[in-house]
Amino acid sequence: MTTSLQTLEARLNAQREIVIALLSHALLERDTGLALLRSLEEEVIAQDGAEDPGSQPSAGFARGNEKSTEIREILDTAKARAKAIQALQQQDTKSIGAGKF
Repeated sequence: MTTSLQTLEARLNAQREIVIALLSHALLERDTGLALLRSLEEEVIAQDGAEDPGSQPSAGFARGNEKSTEIREILDTAKARAKAIQALQQQDTKSIGAGKF
């Protein structure tokens, strides 16, 4: 079975979108969201190499750094989406309370 790069990219983008959607909704749940967020942020910190800033990065480190960058981008996107969802929910609540449908 051979898979083209275009197909792989499409699959990764789809999976990334699903992860962002799930994470966004998890972040709206106070306890679960905060625990999940802390765990993922710790993963990013552990991969950043801050423990030895003067060391020369190896190929393994570079891959870890790419992973860390991707996790950070997903987290940032999920946080922004969660904030937008929350704002929309608050607008809906205000509209319903004001009798606007």
